[in-house]
Amino acid sequence: MESERLGRFGHHPDPAIDFCVEVETLQGELFDIACGLTEGRMSINDLGRRVENAMAFTVGGDQNAIDAKDLLRSLEREYHAFWKDGAR
Repeated sequence: MESERLGRFGHHPDPAIDFCVEVETLQGELFDIACGLTEGRMSINDLGRRVENAMAFTVGGDQNAIDAKDLLRSLEREYHAFWKDGAR
């Protein structure tokens, strides 16, 4: 049995599911960083790169991916507002 290749975000073979998991991961990372929980977390620069990479994903017609893209847009605004305000 041949193993399936993971999607571009490295979470799941199905591109829509892979994207949704990436957005959930980014949401958790942003929350942790905003709360000051930085030990063992990705850097803010890595988070920014991953948000940018996820924003480049075209969701197609999968409703879960469409909803995740809306969430990602909100996370992107939150990310920029958080760092623009000099909170960290």
